Amino acid sequence: MILGLDTTGRDLKLGLSSEGGVRRRLFSNDLRHSRQILPQILQFLEEEGEDLKSLQALAFSQGPGSFTGLRIAVGVIQGLAYGLNLPVIPVPTMAIVAQAAGQQAGVARVLIAMHAREEEFYGAFYEGCDDLIPRLIGQAQVYTAEMLANHDLASWSLAGDGVFLMEEQADQTQGVIDITSPDVQNLLQIAEAMLAAGEVVSALEAAPLYVRETVAQKSRQ
Repeated sequence: MILGLDTTGRDLKLGLSSEGGVRRRLFSNDLRHSRQILPQILQFLEEEGEDLKSLQALAFSQGPGSFTGLRIAVGVIQGLAYGLNLPVIPVPTMAIVAQAAGQQAGVARVLIAMHAREEEFYGAFYEGCDDLIPRLIGQAQVYTAEMLANHDLASWSLAGDGVFLMEEQADQTQGVIDITSPDVQNLLQIAEAMLAAGEVVSALEAAPLYVRETVAQKSRQ
């Protein structure tokens, strides 16, 4: 059984993955995760008839996202993983959105745009979004719409809460998929596949994913 958590936004999203499927819970916290996350994890487990001893691994939405939320998630994950001697599965937040978009629209290639600040967004190109683990092409980075003006986007779909910044490019793509934030069910689907492939880290290796500003590539094939 895998416990998954997402603190990248204003809500705390928890999920349990087991042979019976994924069980989910949403707590609206307005970023007050630090005071409530541990009690709510224990409450969630109790309500689902489980406890910490039932867990085989821990997964979390790795970012990008709320700086405070990411630090809280990592702290909680590290504490639980160390205390329970469990492996950790860090799942990039944009990969979670990419898988959800691929499943919903039945497409393989998705450009994820997550709003960062003002006219900038975190962008990442994913292939295999209709598979269990989307594949990142190149690297995630900070973009503006102008930086993608000369990219060939004809074979790509768009998803994420930063797509509104790409209005001029949207007509040049396969279209916009209405997925704006990560879902813990997709987080756990990816986590299960990563666990089966041995793609885990130790408690001390668990860390947020920060997307930094780099020079955009000039073309995408």
